[in-house]
Amino acid sequence: MIVARWRLVGLTTMVAVLAGAGPGVGQDAQPTPPPEVTLPPVVVIGTTPLPALGVPIEKYAGNVQSLGGDDINGRNTVDLPDTLFRRLGPVNVNGNQGNSWQSDVTYRGFLASPLTGSAIGLSVYLDGMRFNDGFGDTVSWDLIPKLSLAGIDVIPGSNPIFGLNTLGGALALRTKNGRDDPGTSIGASGGSFGRWNVEAEHGGSWGPLDWYLAFNALDEDGWRADSPSQLRQLFTKVGWERAGTAIGLTYAYVDNDLTGNGLVPQSILDQHRNAVYTFPDQTRNRMNLGILQGRHQLTDDLLLTGNAFYRDYQRRTFNGDVEVNCVDDATGEPVFDAGGRLVHLGNCQGPSAGLVDGAGNPVAGTLARDAEGENRTTKTDSQDWGGTVQLSYKGKILGHGNRVTSGVAYDGHQSRFNQREAPADLVPKRLGVGTAQTGDFETAVDVRTRQQNVGVYLTDTFDITEQLAITVAGRYQHVGIAIRDRSGQNPALDGDHDFSRFSPAAGLTFQALESLTVFFSYSEGFRAPTPAELTCADPDAPCNLPNAFVADPPLRPVVARTYELGARGKLPLFGNPSALQWSASLFRTDVQDDILFTTTETGGGGFFRNVSGTRRQGVELGVSGAWKRLRYFLSYAFVDATYQSDETLASVTDPNGVAVRAGDRIPGIPQHNLKLGAEVEALKNFWIGADVAAVSGVFLRGDDANQRAKLDGYGILNLQVRYRPIPQVELWARGDNVTNTHYATGGALNFNAFANPIAVQRFVAPGAPIGGWGGVRVSF
Repeated sequence: MIVARWRLVGLTTMVAVLAGAGPGVGQDAQPTPPPEVTLPPVVVIGTTPLPALGVPIEKYAGNVQSLGGDDINGRNTVDLPDTLFRRLGPVNVNGNQGNSWQSDVTYRGFLASPLTGSAIGLSVYLDGMRFNDGFGDTVSWDLIPKLSLAGIDVIPGSNPIFGLNTLGGALALRTKNGRDDPGTSIGASGGSFGRWNVEAEHGGSWGPLDWYLAFNALDEDGWRADSPSQLRQLFTKVGWERAGTAIGLTYAYVDNDLTGNGLVPQSILDQHRNAVYTFPDQTRNRMNLGILQGRHQLTDDLLLTGNAFYRDYQRRTFNGDVEVNCVDDATGEPVFDAGGRLVHLGNCQGPSAGLVDGAGNPVAGTLARDAEGENRTTKTDSQDWGGTVQLSYKGKILGHGNRVTSGVAYDGHQSRFNQREAPADLVPKRLGVGTAQTGDFETAVDVRTRQQNVGVYLTDTFDITEQLAITVAGRYQHVGIAIRDRSGQNPALDGDHDFSRFSPAAGLTFQALESLTVFFSYSEGFRAPTPAELTCADPDAPCNLPNAFVADPPLRPVVARTYELGARGKLPLFGNPSALQWSASLFRTDVQDDILFTTTETGGGGFFRNVSGTRRQGVELGVSGAWKRLRYFLSYAFVDATYQSDETLASVTDPNGVAVRAGDRIPGIPQHNLKLGAEVEALKNFWIGADVAAVSGVFLRGDDANQRAKLDGYGILNLQVRYRPIPQVELWARGDNVTNTHYATGGALNFNAFANPIAVQRFVAPGAPIGGWGGVRVSF
């Protein structure tokens, strides 16, 4: 969804704060105080990933939500998932990996995650390029330079125009350019958890040329033990525009080292809040990305746009863990001294024995101990390439307004995945258990995958009357996947898979009043199984994601159907025509043949399978606006995510599996999500802001039958102050979780290998404690 000022068609618009979005829309090159909000004459939105001639917001049948540049960067957050979580009511974040740049982001109960094995249901676009990785449809948030973003639009529902993975919605990210974002800004900050951050950006134009450059460098120790991270991000764009033709070339380079030491047993967390279970769990991401964009105004009513892209992505991981066969012999809980040093491990001492559950019953398939730990490395080399050509028309048919956009999209992907494993000893260290390798690495997997996606789409919005408009849309998608074993040891992996489907959509909007629009829509989305899923779907041969692959029975593609009914509008207050903007919607998405990863081994081993039916339904309410020196927002979402079929899911904690019944809640998805915030210019050039997030409790992964207690809900209060002594300099300070609330964002059931006796425990993803940062930004 692109909100833009189109010089080409003589329409003047602005990036608008829509319902549910946070306060503050403005230029990022130079910080400015919150301006008074005025309603632009026409707000035009795009209905496709690439720019089009657009559709007035009053004629869009969906509760679209948007963030402007100041919403993204003006609050001085450092990672994109946290920004989305703070600003958008339907968005929730789970920190299962233990690193804020590797968070799971859910919207309306659908997921975008960097972790292979997650049930991905959201598509992400960056300047018209599909950003989901082809190997597992994952989204690595750290690869997106947040400083370079000019806007984010969240498109609801199973919109087929946005292609694969758009089951619950799509995120369209738009980057800055030198013509619209001129000036230079340099910032530096530091504070809690050993974090320091330096960022700079510069944009400008000269005649038909424009350019933009952004750089970000961040280092931190992390708030949990042995959890450092380092980010290096570079973003550049050069553009040329003249006489209705524009060309832009983007290059981005990312080199990040992330450590996320994952979930920790509640029993260990109760002793030390920043303890870890086993470590290290390191990820290094490198990316080179190029995007070529172009548009040409053929006539006043006809616009041709296109893009082409190439991405080279390298991912390296190193993980030290309790080896599955080692948990047999645990003799006691880990014990910490007063200084937080682990003094007793109590594991792998005594004769080998079978793994048992909390009641002492043997768990089938457990082997005797081979080693006390395991080091595992993975190497993924991926390339993505493709492009889209799109034609847009805006005119009249029999005197009625009509807007048509059609396009053809192609993207290809190939990956080479290699995994090696080595035995290791478990070594007690401060606030956790590390590993010391005792043997050589052996190759467990070596596989190459290739994928080609072709899509043809069309959307047409027709004005039946001035107030009533109908939209029809559809996309035909074909997916071809080839898998080849490169080790010479697993030829059964070789296979070719093809999936295709036509997905329709339709919507109605009625502008009952100038300030009131009601809408209804129906849409269908499509997701094909990924190469990672197709090679890990055999219950008799579990995989440690994305660690090992086997020849499997085929998985069925996923189909989602969304119904949405809603309204939006604005209320004039105190002489301001847009002092209060509001929206409300009801939605239901039914998913057929949802693909889930079920865990069967303590070390994370498991397999993918189809689930006949799941459902996400709920309510969204949003209010935002401005009055004099005050900006505010409030957003609430209720999401009821349930299984719609009886299933028996494999389980790491129960050899008989988990008996799920229709109506059971899907783990990890909170029912209630409330966000509210405000910023006020309390004194001249001095702003005070606060935001609150309140989230209800969730069931843990592995408790799909809802037999155990949920995690507690939580609330977080964040504060920020900004002061500008002179127009070119801004000083700021921010405090997160200022009440130091102890909370967890998600978790799973598993055996604690260090417990005595070995028992099923709650492994949780602890939230960050109180933290404070300060910085300075100079603009000129």
